[in-house]
Amino acid sequence: MQTGGWTGDLTGPSRPRPVGAATDTSHRPAPPADPVRTPDRTLERARWELAALAGRLRTLEAERDDWRARHDEVVRERDQHHDAVRALRRSRAYRLGRTLVDLAGPAVRTVRRFRPRPPATRTARPDRSLATAPPTHVYVAIGLTPETLRAFTRALAQRIVVQPDHRPVVVTDSPAFRSARAPGLVLEYLPDASTWHRHRPDVPWDDLLTERLTRLFTDHGCVRTAVIDPDRPPSLADLLA
Repeated sequence: MQTGGWTGDLTGPSRPRPVGAATDTSHRPAPPADPVRTPDRTLERARWELAALAGRLRTLEAERDDWRARHDEVVRERDQHHDAVRALRRSRAYRLGRTLVDLAGPAVRTVRRFRPRPPATRTARPDRSLATAPPTHVYVAIGLTPETLRAFTRALAQRIVVQPDHRPVVVTDSPAFRSARAPGLVLEYLPDASTWHRHRPDVPWDDLLTERLTRLFTDHGCVRTAVIDPDRPPSLADLLA
């Protein structure tokens, strides 16, 4: 069984090579690059997705605690009102006033019967045509080159023009984020991992990303998060699909 690689020519029969002739490889095309994603890039994207999930979880936990505090406050206020009503009904003044109202009921109904009724006024209905603010989607665009980031934000801005169904917030670590500005988009800059490690080595960069996403979720009311693949960023057709 032959196990070695075959380097012959598939376009025709093989010809004997002259002895001592050198093989010219200067005009041979370079082999195509391997499109397989490296494990480091896959691990980085998994960390970004985990940070986005952790930030969303913290936001939901904060909203849950807020609703619990509001619920407890409303329950206390309801109990106080119930206690006040029960104390009022047990008082002598309430019973005396109730008796006077029962005695004056027939006379009041007679007066209302002969009193002319004022013309009915139409109350203005609320205008339901006013559009509500669209929901916010956060796009985590970490590790993109300046050219790739500009192409992505341009495609995202065009997608918002075609389908204005949400407000996009793009989180990027590219120092050239100002050149990627587009109408209808909100850009949030985050220092890259190497820069952050030089200034704050005591705080992990993943914790920084989680904290920033948590703040964005709270400030903008995010309902969806998307992590952009630096190797294969979505095009306009992908965003519209």
